[in-house]
Amino acid sequence: MSGATICGIGFTPTHDGQTALVVELDFGQGSRSKVQIEEADGIREVLQRARVRDVRDLVGLSWSVLDVRRPQFGIPTL
Repeated sequence: MSGATICGIGFTPTHDGQTALVVELDFGQGSRSKVQIEEADGIREVLQRARVRDVRDLVGLSWSVLDVRRPQFGIPTL
């Protein structure tokens, strides 16, 4: 689960009328995916982990900065 880079940022409405952050990931060789972060708290946590102040500054960073919840990516729970 390594190697993905954040290549784009956008916003979208959620089903409850809020705004969500959409993060586009580039896995290389033309493979891309999008993830959505819905909570303002989650967005703040991502910005803190990435040590940036603006969501646009996430572009070019590793997708590991999105991993702010416990358990982290790739760690199964029993």
